[in-house]
Parts: sequence; structure tokens; C-alpha cells
Amino acid sequence: MDIPPQTPGPGAPLDAPVPQTAAAAAVELVPAGFWIRGGAYMIDGALIIVGQLILFGFLLLVGIPKTVANLASSLLGIAYFVWLPVSNSGQTVGKMAAGIAIMRTDGAPLTYLRCLGRWLGYLLSSITLGLGFVIAAFTGQKRALHDYIADTRVVFIQEIGTARKTFVILAAFVPILFGIAAALAIPKFIRLADIAGEGAARSSLVSLRSAAAAYYGDNNGKYPAQLSDLAPKHLAHIPALKLKDHPQSSEVAAYEGSVCAGAAVDPTKIRDTGRWGYVSDPAATCHGTVFVDCVHVDAKQKQWVSY
Repeated sequence: MDIPPQTPGPGAPLDAPVPQTAAAAAVELVPAGFWIRGGAYMIDGALIIVGQLILFGFLLLVGIPKTVANLASSLLGIAYFVWLPVSNSGQTVGKMAAGIAIMRTDGAPLTYLRCLGRWLGYLLSSITLGLGFVIAAFTGQKRALHDYIADTRVVFIQEIGTARKTFVILAAFVPILFGIAAALAIPKFIRLADIAGEGAARSSLVSLRSAAAAYYGDNNGKYPAQLSDLAPKHLAHIPALKLKDHPQSSEVAAYEGSVCAGAAVDPTKIRDTGRWGYVSDPAATCHGTVFVDCVHVDAKQKQWVSY
């Protein structure tokens, strides 16, 4: 059976002993540890995120401006940590699952203003890279930074079973597990994105060369003076080139005949602009050559200029 925290009667001094049974005192005075508190907080966080998403979507659906919907969603999270502990004997949903509750260090009732201060303490605990939360693992009463700010502590008020306690504690590890998964998956996703981008660059190069060849056939064996002449008849527009070693660009670097090595481009003579390269000199031995003006290598360890 849950035993709510007892408070002094009317007129009693704040430091007067709180009347309790021995069993209640034994339960109430045991501070909640770091991991059980962390699990409770993660449960609360998950509930708030779901609630905020539902509220945000509903407000947009009924025509509320996005800025107002964002504000209302933020206020929902604040209200959760301010209103619920005051109205529910120091417990949020996560703390109910863990059998723990927030209480004043002197046993006085929680107030909305104090819980608001405690929520502001959450922000301070967060901007210190979580150190404000971590100190709960090392302080004597397992108090976190926000507890010191609001003069509160978190204690056990209910015995919970092993399975339930394990579930709550495991919830504290969810961010760690997500972090490990992200650390493993993100590099792979980045590599896949790079490979997809490289494929798009090679495809665009083929399109440019095909358009230049079509122009050559339509103009009695003459290549365009500049690649922009291909549009719009032979090509809708010059495609953007995005390589990981250069910013995205659809600009063209024009070259004279000195860049040629026979009918090909000499990789040692390009400027590595990361743009499309085009030999526009009619007298050049490699006149009309379209290439990628980049000396870096792709995922196949092949120089871009060599394509």
C-alpha cells in the first residue's frame, strides 16, 4: 500500500518532526538512486515527446499557426513537470512506475513555483552536458543539481517488484543504446550517401557529354563555344556537380589547349575547382572534352578527372 508523505499540521514549525509510522519512515527516507531516477526521467521524456507530437499535429490540423503550435507543445512539457508533481504527491508517470516521489527536504508540500524552479534546474543540468544529473550518483542523498536548486530530494515511497524495477532502470540506458547504434550506423549512411552522390555526378557527366556530342552532330562538326550553349535544345540545364571535397556547383571552368595531352586531359594541369571542366579552345587537340575538374579520388579510388 502506498503511504503519501506526511506534512506538519497547521501552526507547526517547519523543522518539527513529521509524524510517521516506522514502516513509512523507512520507505520514505531511502533516497532513489541515479539509475532508477534516470529510467523514470526517460519514461517521462518519452511520454512528453509523444504528447507534444500529438498536440502539435492536432493544432496544425485545426489551422493553428506553426509558431503557436510549437509554443503550445513546449508549454505541455513544462506543465507536465510543474503541474503533475504538485497534484500527484510528488510523482510523475515515470516516478510512479519507479515507486519514487519528489519531496521537500523539510517535508513541506510542493508548490507550482518550486516545481517550476526545479524544471529550470533541468535546463541547467542539461546545458552542463548532463553533469547536473550525474552528480545524483555521488551526493549523499542522491540529489541532482535541480534538487539543490529547488530544495528537494527524490525518495522511494513504494516497494516495486524486481521485474518492474529492471524495466525502469533499463529505460535509463535507452539514450546510451541509441547513441551506440547511431555511432555505428551514421558512418555507413554517410558512405552510402557519398556513393549515391558519386553515381549522380557520373550520370551528369554522361549527360553533358551526350549533349555535347549531339550539338557537334547538329552543327557540322563544331563543339559549343561554352557548355551553356547546350541549353535548352540539347540539355535542359547544366546539372549541379556535388563532390564531397568541393561545394556544389553547376559552373564551368573553361580550359585552353595547354591542358591537353593528346586527345585527353592532363590531370597535372587542371585547377581542381570542383566544377565541370570544358576545353573550349577550337585549336586544342582535346577540344570539346567535358570532364570533372577535380584531382580527388572517389570511393573506387579513381581520380575524378580520369572519368
